Amino acid sequence: MALFKNRYKTESNRLKNWDYSREAIYFIILVTQNRECIFGAIEAGKMILNANGKIIETELLKSIVIREHWFFHNWIIMPNHIHLLIEIVSPIQTHDVEAPDTETHNVETHCSASLQTILSRKPNSISSFVAIFKSVTTKQINSQHNIDALQCGSTEFQNKIWQSNYHDHIVRNDNSFEKIYHYIKNNPKNWNMDSINSY
Repeated sequence: MALFKNRYKTESNRLKNWDYSREAIYFIILVTQNRECIFGAIEAGKMILNANGKIIETELLKSIVIREHWFFHNWIIMPNHIHLLIEIVSPIQTHDVEAPDTETHNVETHCSASLQTILSRKPNSISSFVAIFKSVTTKQINSQHNIDALQCGSTEFQNKIWQSNYHDHIVRNDNSFEKIYHYIKNNPKNWNMDSINSY
């Protein structure tokens, strides 16, 4: 870990000098805090989503619709992480119509992230998407848990849902794409051998 302003910080895994909003195919892994299995369970080689997992699924489906210039080749929600295989493609622009600022539109419709969070990351980038996705899902999962807790007479709480960092890999060729695609597809069947499986 690097020391910054007398505090230790986690080193970034991002590729230096790479623009994460540029055209490319990205393999993204988001892992839950402490690798806790909070999204459901694997039963007979299939992922069964619980209430938290369904929140994640709903937000992923929204992301697929909202991000018109992103193509989600494959994705899966696992008990304690999610895999995403995303391609960013350039919008087709005409001379007659100015292309809209889609990222600003996405932020307004997708979640209520703070202005500071939005401005600190490049629009339409992987890091911007991850930050917004983590923010909105954390808020929704905590809100649901607080509704349940208050009904039982408990006090309100805010749990950290995600690890602070995330894994990304830039897919360089067709062979790599095929391997990752099938890895995601077969992840539930291979759950017992998954390195992210904490059990």
